[in-house]
Formats: sequence, structure tokens, C-alpha cells
Amino acid sequence: MPDRISVMFVRKIKSRKSTCFQIGEKRYGKFKLIKHVGCATINDEIEALQVKSRQELKDLIFKNQIFLFPEINKSFKAKLLNWHITGYHLVFGKVYDLAGFPNNILKDLVIARIVHPKSKDATVRFLRDYLGIMLSKDRIYRFLDTLDKNKLTRTAYDFVSKKNKGISLIFYDVTTLHFETEKEDDFRKKGFSKNHRGDMPQILVGLFVDYEGYPFDFDFFTGNTFEGHTFKTSVEELIKKYQFENLTVVADAGMLSEDNLSYLDVKKINYIVGARLKNTKDEVVNQIINHNYKLESINEIELDNQRLIIEYSEVRAKKDAKNREKIVDRLKGKLETGKPVVHKNKFLAWENKDEIASLDDKKIEEDKQFDGLKGYITNTRNQNDFKEIIDQYHNLWRVEKAFRMSKSDLKERPIYHQEIKRIKSHLILCFVSLLVMKESEKILSRKKYTIEKTIEIMGKVGEGEVRIGNTKMPLESELNQDAKDILKLFLGH
Repeated sequence: MPDRISVMFVRKIKSRKSTCFQIGEKRYGKFKLIKHVGCATINDEIEALQVKSRQELKDLIFKNQIFLFPEINKSFKAKLLNWHITGYHLVFGKVYDLAGFPNNILKDLVIARIVHPKSKDATVRFLRDYLGIMLSKDRIYRFLDTLDKNKLTRTAYDFVSKKNKGISLIFYDVTTLHFETEKEDDFRKKGFSKNHRGDMPQILVGLFVDYEGYPFDFDFFTGNTFEGHTFKTSVEELIKKYQFENLTVVADAGMLSEDNLSYLDVKKINYIVGARLKNTKDEVVNQIINHNYKLESINEIELDNQRLIIEYSEVRAKKDAKNREKIVDRLKGKLETGKPVVHKNKFLAWENKDEIASLDDKKIEEDKQFDGLKGYITNTRNQNDFKEIIDQYHNLWRVEKAFRMSKSDLKERPIYHQEIKRIKSHLILCFVSLLVMKESEKILSRKKYTIEKTIEIMGKVGEGEVRIGNTKMPLESELNQDAKDILKLFLGH
């Protein structure tokens, strides 16, 4: 007796924990399994499995058949209705929250500044097209105008202080940020530019970081302010604001002035600053150059209320000699060909204002005496703490790195704003972004991920919605191993 005609169908099996779909047919009253499609527990996944089961049933029914109308076997195609990146908020947003910053659109702006540092128009488009966040430029500006520098820097200070069990050693340095305009005003002034943009008006920004390089406060000044004049003002505001119990300030030679250091002495604040060895008094210079650094690489000289510590490095000596040789060779070439030279060059001897006599051999020989020497001035009285003082000063590179991150990674310059309040809000946004990026960098270093690599990886992590046939369902990206490793670093906090 021949088999009865059987028809394939989808069987849905429910249990307490899941719903399963199978494709099969009935033969003689019994179900014969042809294919197990899968099981799911979440409603959206169950619905997706059901659509998949129907499609696979269709493929099995019409397998190996030739159709008069080919569209009968046309497969459903999933259409992506919308999709946006969630990975950035899972990483940088997590750090922003961890630092204690307010839960408002500042978080979105900080994340955009870290991953896509562009103009406000470009930021609006990025937030909308890639993060699914709808903000108008007017709303962003209105919000930025409300930012409170004191509150946000206090939040930063509290976070850094708690993280590192207090702040007692701070580093201060300044940089210049120029504007894309030639117009000056009461705030934007032309001056000495560390960015070699003396043709543009600028402002000065002073930054404070702790011994690990975490920024916790900043200040800004008119563009023609001498950097040494920012030191006393910034430190005075800082100690009023945070009431430090014990404090040591580290700064480079540009901050060195009798007025600045006397102020710190009066306030009983320790300091370590770079020394300009060639500009000291003759009797001090004699003590500096007559010391046998080959025998003892560190030399200490007692000044009035200070200690001058000089460190010799053979590597630095070779570098100083090489740099001087380059300058001298370049000057020789210009003198021989009659090309113009800078009048203030220390290796030139001038007969009068207009005529060059020659290279000054005496000055060149005097300069050689300082090869390999680096000086530090401090008011600390602990004896035999040379290495600690030198190491602390060398940590100034952390401020320089913070400035590089702010200028390069966060595109803090050039500034296009004209109003002071907008310039201030731009600096605040970059400051908060810098702290978030610094902490993110520290966390990522445990698995040797960089900020750049993380932005690339987490930019592929997102969610959205698809339509299959008439069915809409949520969609989320599948995490690769890198994304899983990065999320594990941040979810542990």
C-alpha cells in the first residue's frame, strides 16, 4: 500500500523555559522530524525564529522544483530600518559616570568630543546619524552657556583625589591656543605662541595635573600674558579653592621668578622648578662648572632659602653637543653665503648693530661647560632626596602629554568662537573630555588597548531594528573578542 501524501509544516513546541520550532511531516499519524530550527526564550527572538522557520519550510518545499513564475521562491530579505552605536557610551560614558559628572547632555558632548572632535555642526550630525541622539546646535549652545567651571573642576578634583588618596604633588604648565582670525579684542591677543602661530590672536591656558597626569583644574588668560605671570594667580586660586594641607608644586623654568617663589615660601608651599643654570650669579656658575660630575653626577649648592640641585647625564651631554654643532654649522653656512641670521643668536659676535664680525668662539666654549647639566631649584629641606626631586620634576612630561592629548586628540585648537563665554565653555568641554580620556586610557592599558583602537572596535557595537517580511524586530551587533575584552574592563567598575 503506497504512502499517503504528506505535507511539511512548522511545529511549535512550548515548555516552561523556551519555545522551539521544528520542521517535519506526518506519516501514518506520527510526526517525522526533518529539521530542528532552534529554541528561544525572549519574545523578540521567538518571533524571529518563527519567521526563520517559515522561510526554511518554504525553501524545503520548493527545493529542486522548476517554477513557471520564479518569484514564487523569492526569499524574504531583512531590511535595516535603523541602527546606532552604543559602544561609546558603554566605555567612555561609563567613565564619565564613574567620575561623577552630571547626567545630562554633557555626557553626549564629551563622548562626541573624544571619538569625533569636530565643529558643532559636525557634532550635531554625528550624534544624530551615528549615536541616534537628536540635538540641535542651538540647544547645544544654550546648554554649554550654563556650564559651571567651578562645579565641574571640583568634581574632577574630588574624583582624582579619591582615586589617588589625596593630592599633595601637583604639576603646572601653560600652553597657547590660537584662533582662526586676525582680529584681536580684550581677551584674544597676539603674543609669544608655543604653537608657532604668532600671527594669530591667542589665549593662554594653565593646566594642573596630579603625579599620574590626571587633570583636575585649569585656568586661562589673555593671549599676551607672560607665562610666568600666570603661576602665582593660578596657584593662589587653587589653594583657596581646595584648602591643601601639604602641597608641592612642580613647574618648569618659565615659572621661575623671585616673586613667584617668594609667594610660595610665604604660603609654606614646597616647590620644585627648573633652573636656568647659565643665568645664575658668577659665584654660583663657578660652583656649577668646577664640580667633578664624572666622579659624582649630582651636585647640590645651597642658596639663600633654596637648594640648587644639578644633575649630570652623559646622554644629555652628547645631545647638547650635537645640537650645538648643528646650530654652529648652520650659522657658518649662512655667514659664508651672506644669508640673514637672527641677531639674538648667542653664538654670534657683533661689531655693531648692522655688521657681523664672526662666530663668538668664547661663547661657544662657555656653552660647552654646561653640556649634560640640568638644574632644579627647591625649598624642600630633606637631605639626600635628590633622586626623588629629580624624578618628580621629570614627571612634568605628564602635563605636556595632557596638552598634546587635548590639542591633537580632542582638537582643542584652533578655536573658532568669539564670545568669551563660548570660549570658556569650549575649554570646559575639552577639560572634562580630557579627564574621561585619561581614565579610559588607564583602564585600557591593562589589556594594552589604545584609545584609537578602542574607538575603532566599539564603533561597531550598536543596536537597531530590522524588518523581515512584515515583521519588525530589534537587532544588536554580535561582539567580537576585542569588544568583549574591552567591555569586561569597564563593566568591572
